[in-house]
Amino acid sequence: MKGRIFAFLRVFVSIGLIAFLLWSMRARLPRIGSTIAKTQPLLFALAALLFIVNVATISFRLQLLFVGENLRIPFGRVIQLSFIGFFFNNFMPTAVGGDIVKAYYVNQQTKETAKSFIAVFMDRFIGIISFGLIAVVALFLSRENIDGALKKIVLIFALGGITGLFVMLNPSAAKLILNGLSRFKLWGIGGRLSKAYMAVHEYRKKKALICAVTGVSLIAQVLYFSVVYLLAKSLGADLRLVSVFLIMPIVSLVSMLPSLGGLGIRESAFVVLFGPLLGSDNAFSVSILLLATLLITSLIGALIYVSAAQFKMGRAEITKLQPYSI
Repeated sequence: MKGRIFAFLRVFVSIGLIAFLLWSMRARLPRIGSTIAKTQPLLFALAALLFIVNVATISFRLQLLFVGENLRIPFGRVIQLSFIGFFFNNFMPTAVGGDIVKAYYVNQQTKETAKSFIAVFMDRFIGIISFGLIAVVALFLSRENIDGALKKIVLIFALGGITGLFVMLNPSAAKLILNGLSRFKLWGIGGRLSKAYMAVHEYRKKKALICAVTGVSLIAQVLYFSVVYLLAKSLGADLRLVSVFLIMPIVSLVSMLPSLGGLGIRESAFVVLFGPLLGSDNAFSVSILLLATLLITSLIGALIYVSAAQFKMGRAEITKLQPYSI
């Protein structure tokens, strides 16, 4: 039942926000269509190719974490799992996201449930931290050229990241957090959050691994944000790369809210945050091109999923995974 509730929530949020965006911009849809029709094919193809390179990079980041947990997974298999993760995030209306699916398949191969889920969880956690690092650097480089409200959002984001790291890694904070989580019994969420917290907390002993994974993560985020820059340029939009590095970490973080792979939330964030720089029409058009890039990547994942026997997953297996989704 809980899985169905979360699945409904994801679909409802995505469809609702997309419907609202289309309704609010209904008078400008013909103009937006004309803008998208003028997309330069070469730049779009380059952006799509760069996004695939980004998938390979985040796959390498995940493999480093698997090795750190003594899980031996071939790099080719990790790349396949990354593409399948995109497929589940963007096409499967269930409560089970791509991260859970990746952990499931690694567990199927290694029979190490805890280590599989910890590695995938840390992959997402370090990805979020790298968002904050890039945003802070971009803020420093463009501090004289950005809107005051956006500057405050980035500073709050950075402060939240620093606070989060302290809370996650400090032993005294660990005791307080675990005590609080133990009292949260609804749907067993408190217990799962406690396990996730302890998994992160234990990584304070793996400083070299954390530094290496963070470095790869920064490269991956730079590639991803460069994709957005190229998509904007393919429309002829005047957008500075540093502005993309400043805004996209916030867009990426907001897109993690419950939805179908960020659908609806991501496009709304584009219009709100990139609108003042590009105009709402161009901002929405860039978000549509990014969506097209994500769907192309998801289709590659779909082909891998349906063609490789080792990746088959039935409805019963998906149901078993739903308790892991929060």
